Amino acid sequence: MSVEYYRADGIRATADEAQRLLLDARSRLLAQDVIRVGGVVVVVSTWFTVIDLGFAANGRPLLWQTIVSDLSMHADVGRYSTREKAARGHAEAVAMITGRLRGLVARAALDEARP
Repeated sequence: MSVEYYRADGIRATADEAQRLLLDARSRLLAQDVIRVGGVVVVVSTWFTVIDLGFAANGRPLLWQTIVSDLSMHADVGRYSTREKAARGHAEAVAMITGRLRGLVARAALDEARP
């Protein structure tokens, strides 16, 4: 099975173009947020992957990925076919993770306050 490479606009790239893109990590980072709630720190990052991660329902390659990580794990929380969808997905992931962390920290504080 051959690997297909893409540019950020969804057009296929040559192997030489792909190599340059893969080496330029800064330009592939769409967004990155560090979420701090209580003593918990989580990073949400969305990247252009250069390599197709699968096909979307519309048959377009999935070229953008949102990853959530902390000191112990990394989780893929979204894959997208366009930069615009990736930006929206990143914002949604940040809101979701922030809300969940706040809920967990609040619950932990209540548990500690109980005799």
